[in-house]
Amino acid sequence: MKLIKTYLSVLFTVCLLLFNAHAALAEEIKDVEPGNAYIPEDTVLNLVLVDKLDSNVHKKGDRVKFTLKDDLTVENIVIIPQGTELGGVIRKAHGSRIFNQSAVIRVKLDDVLLPNGKPVSFPQDVKIKGGINYANMAVSTAIGFVVPLSGMFFKGREIDLEPGTIIDYKLKDNIDLGLTKMDLVKMKSVERAQNAA
Repeated sequence: MKLIKTYLSVLFTVCLLLFNAHAALAEEIKDVEPGNAYIPEDTVLNLVLVDKLDSNVHKKGDRVKFTLKDDLTVENIVIIPQGTELGGVIRKAHGSRIFNQSAVIRVKLDDVLLPNGKPVSFPQDVKIKGGINYANMAVSTAIGFVVPLSGMFFKGREIDLEPGTIIDYKLKDNIDLGLTKMDLVKMKSVERAQNAA
């Protein structure tokens, strides 16, 4: 009976993939080999900060840890499961500056291993900005009528994020997973077998 369920699950998965494969399988898509599965550009990954992040404390070269808030799926197959830990290295960090410039921290994410052992690389940095300091902006506008260019002496906001803060990481480019339709079918079969056990 269990063998029949497994066979039907695989058959169902193959049918789904073959009839609905056009959504995330490349035909003529920039930066993706034809026939490969990919993570589309403009996909937003919700990263949950594990440790406190502070632009006054963290420097270039420091490690930062996140977890993935939601499953990342391609063709209804979980590629990276919810709760996966994602680490990274700070490539750029500076506090707020005059001219109302906010603090910035850029993190290069480490490669993530898919369930089949294949690594996925995220080429763009996670960019975290402190934001505009509206209180300083209001003061500088009021003073600006009296003393021109007074706003240049005010700083922007620092970054001071607590653990559990959700950071939206939007992909600017497609990410080729290097997986074919059959690779996705195998991953789905393994996923279903693990869920059945």
